[in-house]
Amino acid sequence: MTQPAPLRGLTVVDLSQYIAGAVCGQLLADYGAQVIKVEPPGGDPSRSLPGTRHGSLYFRAYNTGKRTVTVDLTDPAGRRQLDELLSEADAVVMNFGARTRHRLGLAAAHLHERFPRLVVTVVSAFGADDERTCFDSIAQAVSGFAELNAAEDGRPRISAGYPTDVFSGVHAGTATAMALLDPQRPERLEIDVPMIEIAMTMLAGPAMLQAAEEQTFVPGQGNRDAATAPSGVYRCRDGYCYVYAGLDKHWRLLQPVVEGPDGTAAQRLADRDRFDGIVEAWTAQHDVADVCGRMRELGIPAGPVLDPVAALRGTSSERPGAVTVLDGDGQAVPQHPVSFNGRRPVRHRAPTVPDRSMSDQAKETVR
Repeated sequence: MTQPAPLRGLTVVDLSQYIAGAVCGQLLADYGAQVIKVEPPGGDPSRSLPGTRHGSLYFRAYNTGKRTVTVDLTDPAGRRQLDELLSEADAVVMNFGARTRHRLGLAAAHLHERFPRLVVTVVSAFGADDERTCFDSIAQAVSGFAELNAAEDGRPRISAGYPTDVFSGVHAGTATAMALLDPQRPERLEIDVPMIEIAMTMLAGPAMLQAAEEQTFVPGQGNRDAATAPSGVYRCRDGYCYVYAGLDKHWRLLQPVVEGPDGTAAQRLADRDRFDGIVEAWTAQHDVADVCGRMRELGIPAGPVLDPVAALRGTSSERPGAVTVLDGDGQAVPQHPVSFNGRRPVRHRAPTVPDRSMSDQAKETVR
């Protein structure tokens, strides 16, 4: 065994679509669970999102290590087939809205009537019983994060990369795994992972404490660090770099280099335009590599602003096997970001759309 697989021998039925629930199932598969992804006829809707010749980037990024079956949950025969899978499963994961869950008979109370030991994990919008729908970008807006992430001109800004979805999936996966591993877990357990709470606690955590205690918040500062100055993205002769020099110990090191004035942390934060201007006046005279090299010599955190192609090239050369690996046909497979004794869990590519009947697939799956 090259990595821990504490969920080995456990079966999870993944009814989720798009990203958040898919990340949950992916994490459980990483640690040994047999994850059976149930897709509607035609496949998970994320399969139709943009991709390459190998298919949807979004589906392939979050569905590694799973098996897949096709079931029409609106058809009585399909529902019976799903129940066959659930009867052999230890957990089920879904991100359907409350109305859809009730319409399809997938509410936790209904499922627990037949499967009391089944762990039911729901990635919800505003709570499992709330009928409102939500997507990652909506959660970023409603949670306050878009305001905290505002551009320097004050316009609220949504972050790329679907952070609410991914964090929700990680929390759902962790909670499900903990429940499955607890020999004393109660029957009829429903795990509710509200995306709005994930966004507020994971993306806007410190601001939530300030909001609770003082009913105030610090507006977004664009690329600047909200808590320290000078820290941010600075223009260089041939590109941009990020320099984190806002802590006192770092400013003391950078100050003589950029010929900056004295100033306490609070003073620098209050007059950040001036201090940022001083730093950028110096970085603009140098190439990115030279700025980063000088910061490394001084012991000041810094790094170049890279595009994804350059970032992948650099990390892959430094850490072979990190981020993605290419299969024989050139398809990229996302890799687990954690290693154990220097070896990372092996991920297998996301499944293709099944071309067999559910009955044949189910018989093979439950054997």
